[in-house]
Amino acid sequence: MKKWFLTLAIYFCSFSFATPIQERKIDSAALLELISALNIPKDANIVAETQKRWLRKAGQERWELAELPTEQKRFVLDWAEKQGLFAPWKPTLPTYDKALILGATTSRMQMRLDYLKELWLQGTRFNEIVWLTGDRPLDKRVDGLLERCDNESQAAHILWAETDLPEEMRKLPVVYIAVPMKTEDGALKRPNTEDTIIAWLESAPQPCTALFVSDQPFCGYQFAVINTCLPAAYQFDLVGQGVESTSHPAAAAITLDSIARWIYLDNPCAPTNPEFLSR
Repeated sequence: MKKWFLTLAIYFCSFSFATPIQERKIDSAALLELISALNIPKDANIVAETQKRWLRKAGQERWELAELPTEQKRFVLDWAEKQGLFAPWKPTLPTYDKALILGATTSRMQMRLDYLKELWLQGTRFNEIVWLTGDRPLDKRVDGLLERCDNESQAAHILWAETDLPEEMRKLPVVYIAVPMKTEDGALKRPNTEDTIIAWLESAPQPCTALFVSDQPFCGYQFAVINTCLPAAYQFDLVGQGVESTSHPAAAAITLDSIARWIYLDNPCAPTNPEFLSR
């Protein structure tokens, strides 16, 4: 048991490339409880096993995941609730240079914009809003606005234009980063979080304090993505709206997928694999 716990501790001694305003880590002791309950052997490579067992398959979207068996589902959701993985993440500073909304399905982008509005009403300020999106084709299973636009990037324009916002927030400059679909192994693939951040950096923004906006249960691994690809000259925070633990039919499977990505990204010795950085 002690050897396994030390192995977990080594996995979480990661290098920080960016400059997070507040650090975010999975509690090692709690993770030990989770992987034990889900029957991962004590002598296993934790990163490799969680990728193999919890990570969704290449090309599979979150909404296509099958839920866990009932008893495992109950344990995972209870565990995640105790660890705050469904609770909101809130800002640290009163003012940021930029607020960056991470792209997602149309409903989640609306959720993220609404949460940013809520933070504004609570007193958090920023001087510019950046949408980090990709040209992912909209999917009728999870997206709205299908009759009005074709992809995620276009949807962001509509959401911004039609959301009821405070007058001062509405007057802020808005930048849209729209990353094209990419080709891998002869197939089109949507951009991921890292792709959109790199595209934003290529637009040559000045070093700044950046407030990234996500939602649960994705805050942890998206924090880790940002931490690995944002230069140290940028200070960043990540916030996200909390959700009910049963907000999705496959909530437990989706949560494990996010945890597997977080574990991978917090391990500095893990091999580079873009599948693990998918949004």
